[in-house]
Amino acid sequence: MIHIQWLELKSSDGGVLIKAPATLELPAGSTVAQALKAIGLNDLQITALLNQRAVAVYGLYATENTVLHAGDRLEILDELKFDPMESRRRRAQHKVLTKRQKELAKYERRSRKQGKTNT
Repeated sequence: MIHIQWLELKSSDGGVLIKAPATLELPAGSTVAQALKAIGLNDLQITALLNQRAVAVYGLYATENTVLHAGDRLEILDELKFDPMESRRRRAQHKVLTKRQKELAKYERRSRKQGKTNT
């Protein structure tokens, strides 16, 4: 028998726990699907959970066939509200635009300063 912890995280609040971590006792070689059944979910709920939300073991995404080991932490995650890759792209683009805006503002200040000294 192995002991694992499971917890449910709500991503919309920055990964806040929905309930306190609980310990499960499972036979050695159990999979994520078997652990979810032991928690009390039926096959339809497990399928919906894996399709609509996410399940992870110590932060790494897991499938229903992922084998669990003693001491693992099974995490049931809330669905993502945005694509993390798209957010990174937007932040990088914003950083480039901000840098260009600063350079333009610096150039304009120099131009205005030179214009005042010439008159």
